[in-house]
Amino acid sequence: MVEQLPKNVRELIIAFTVFFSILAAGLYITKLSNDNFLSSQRLLLSGISRSKASNIERRISYSFTSVRVLAHEVKRAGGTLPDFEDYARNISRSIEGVASLNLAPNGVITQVYPLETSRIALGINVMKDPKYREAATHSIKTKNMITVGPVPLRQGGVAVIGRYPIFMEDEHGEESFWGFSTALVRLDTLLKDSGFDQLESEGYSFRLTREHSDTHEPLEIYRSKADLEHDVVATSQIKLPSTTWTLTLSLSAQQAIYGRSVNGALISFLVALGFSIALYSILLQPRRLKEQVINKTKELQELAHGDPLTGLPNRRYLNERVPSLIQHIIKHKKLGAFIYFDLDNFKSINDSIGHDIGDEVLTQVAARLKNVVGDTGKVIRLGGDEFGILLESAKDEQSILKMADTILDSVQYTLKIRQREFRLSTSLGIAYIPQHGSKVLSLMQNADMALYQAKRKGRNRYEVFTEGMRLCTVELNQGRITLERGIQNSQIELYYQPQFDLASKSIVSAEVLIRWNHPRRGLLFPDSFISTAEETGLIVALGNYVIEKTFQYQAKRMAQGMPPMCLHINVSPIHVNDPHLLDFVKKMIYLYQVPGDLIGLEITETVLVEDLNQAVKVLCAIKALGVRIAIDDFGTGFSSLSQLKNLPVDILKIDRSFVKDIEHDQNDRMIVEAIIAMAHKLNIEVIAEGIETPEQMQMLEGYCCDTGQGYLVSKAVREPEFSRMDLDIRGKVINAFGIENKALYSNAR
Repeated sequence: MVEQLPKNVRELIIAFTVFFSILAAGLYITKLSNDNFLSSQRLLLSGISRSKASNIERRISYSFTSVRVLAHEVKRAGGTLPDFEDYARNISRSIEGVASLNLAPNGVITQVYPLETSRIALGINVMKDPKYREAATHSIKTKNMITVGPVPLRQGGVAVIGRYPIFMEDEHGEESFWGFSTALVRLDTLLKDSGFDQLESEGYSFRLTREHSDTHEPLEIYRSKADLEHDVVATSQIKLPSTTWTLTLSLSAQQAIYGRSVNGALISFLVALGFSIALYSILLQPRRLKEQVINKTKELQELAHGDPLTGLPNRRYLNERVPSLIQHIIKHKKLGAFIYFDLDNFKSINDSIGHDIGDEVLTQVAARLKNVVGDTGKVIRLGGDEFGILLESAKDEQSILKMADTILDSVQYTLKIRQREFRLSTSLGIAYIPQHGSKVLSLMQNADMALYQAKRKGRNRYEVFTEGMRLCTVELNQGRITLERGIQNSQIELYYQPQFDLASKSIVSAEVLIRWNHPRRGLLFPDSFISTAEETGLIVALGNYVIEKTFQYQAKRMAQGMPPMCLHINVSPIHVNDPHLLDFVKKMIYLYQVPGDLIGLEITETVLVEDLNQAVKVLCAIKALGVRIAIDDFGTGFSSLSQLKNLPVDILKIDRSFVKDIEHDQNDRMIVEAIIAMAHKLNIEVIAEGIETPEQMQMLEGYCCDTGQGYLVSKAVREPEFSRMDLDIRGKVINAFGIENKALYSNAR
C-alpha cells in the first residue's frame, strides 16, 4: 500500500483540482440563479401591482359615475327630486360598488339612500364640516368632481366619497351653485372584492397611500396586517378625481433565496464530488485494461451465435441450432412451443428518448425473459425488439399458456432506467410443436399469424395458432385484391367539405374526403376500408390516388377561372414514411402545373409519436414545395409543444370532440382557447372541426379561431356540388337555423 501511494498522488491532485473547480463554478451559477430569481419576482410583483391598481381605479371611477347620473336627474327635475329614493335605488342597482347616495342642497345633506343605514348623515353641512369644507370649496371653485377620503363614516366603516357640484342655469343662462350629489364607496369592501385579502394570505404585504395636499407627505389609507418587506417592492399609481393614490406591494424573498442557496451549494458539492470520483476512477482504469481485453476476447468468441447487446442467442442461432432442438422434441415425443412477440411502441422510445435508453430497455427485458423461462427453453433475440422463445419440454398445453401469462406479466412490470420509469406491453403468438409445424419457417409463420390476431384483439394478450387464422389471412388478402381493383377502376370518389373563414364568413379552403363506390356494397365510408389498406400495404397507392385526383381537380378549377382555394388531403402515417412521397408530390406539381400552396397535407399526431425525425425530414421537404402542412385532430394524441415548435406546421385542426361541448363544458372551452392562443404564438393557423351551431361559431370567433369546418355550413359533397357552392356563407347559416338567429349571428361577426 505504501508503494502504491506515490503512484496515486498525481491522480489525487487532478481529482481535487476538478472538485474545487466544479464546486466554485456551481456556487457562481447559484448566485446568478438567485439574481435572476429576484428579477423575475420583481417583474411579477410589478405586474400584480399594476393589475390591482388598475382594478381599484376602474371600480372607484365606475362607482363615481353614479353622482353624475344623480346630478343629471336633479338638473332635469329643476332642482327638486321628490322621487329621490327610487332614482337612487335604480342607480345603486345599475352601478356596482355604490354603498350610499345623497343630495346636499347648498351643502346640507337632506336626502340619503338607503335611509336605514345612512340616516345618521342627514343634516351634515359639508360646507362647514372641517373634514369636508376645504374639498367642497375646491369642488365648487373648479366645478369638478372631487375625491374625499377615505374617511370614517358616522354610520360605521370607512368610505371613499365622490362629490360632484351641481350648478343650475337661470333663464339668462347664468349658472348658480345648487348643491352636491354624493356617492359613498366602502373602501374595505372594495379592497376585499379586489382580492387584497387573498394577496395577504399568499404572503404579500401592501400599503395604500395618498399625498397630503399641504405637506405632500404620504398619508396611509389602508395597509395589510404585516409590514412592508424590502426584498421585492413594486408601486403603482391610482388616478382618481382631484387626487392620486399610490399602491405599494412587497414580498419577502429571504426564505426562498436561502433555500435556493442551500440547494445550489449541495448540488454543486455532490456534482463536484461525483465528477472527481469518476475522474479518479478513470485515471486508474489502465490497470484494468488487460482483464477487459481478456473478457472481450471471450465475448467475441460467443458472438457467432449470441446477441452482443442482450447476451441472448441470435437469429443465426435460430436458423442453425434450433432445427436440431425441434427434431429432438419430435423424436422424444415431447410437447414444445414457439412463442413469437415484439414490444409494443418500442420504436417511440428509441425516437423520442434515445437509442441508448432503448438498448437498456431491451437488456432488462431480455434478463427478465431469461429468468422467467429458465431451463425450460431458449430465449432468442431475432432483431430489434423481436423475440422468440422455444419451450423444449412442456408438461401440457395448460403449462404453456401459464408460461405465456408469466411472460406478459414480466414484460408489463415497470422498468426503472436512469431515473425514468417505463411500462411496456406485448402480445404473444404461440405455435405448438409438432401440431403446428416441425420446421423453423412454418412455426414462425404460424406464430406470426397468431401474434397478428392478438394485436387485433387489443394487445397485451396471447393467441394460439388455429387454422382459422390462416383463413383470416386469406380474407385479408381478398380484401386487398378488391380494394386494389377499386383504386384501378376509379371507384374511390372524392368529396369536399368546405372550410370557412370565421371573420369574413366566406369559404376559403376544403378538406378532401373519400368514399368507395363499391359495386356490390354501395357507398362505403373510409372506416370500412382504410384499415384493410394499411394492413395490406395499399395505403400508399390509395394516398397517391387521392393526391393525384386532387391535383386534377385543382387544375380544372384553374382552367375554369374559379377562385383559388387550398384543398387539404389526409395522409396516413405509413404514407408519410414512404420514401417516394416527396418525389410523387413534386411530380404532381410539375405535371398539373398547380402551385404547391393550393394543396395541404393533413397528418395525425400518431406520425409524431411513431417516427418524429423521419416525419420532420419529409414534411420539411414537402413544405419547401409550398405545400401547407396541418396536424389533424390536435389535442387527442401525444405530441408535445417541444415537438410542435420544431415541425414545419402551418395549421392545427382542433378535434371535433372539443368543439362539440364547448357551449357547456368549461374544460373544453379552456382547452380550445389555450390551443388557439398557443398556435397563434407560434404563427400557426387554427381550424376548428365539427362546428354545428351558430353559438359554437360565435364562441370560436371570440377566441380568435381562424377557420371553421362542420355541418353548420355543409357536409362533405361531391365535386359538382362543391364547385357550385357560394363562397359567402352568411345567408346559408341564417337560413339554416331560422330568422331568430340573425341577431346572434350579427354579434358573431
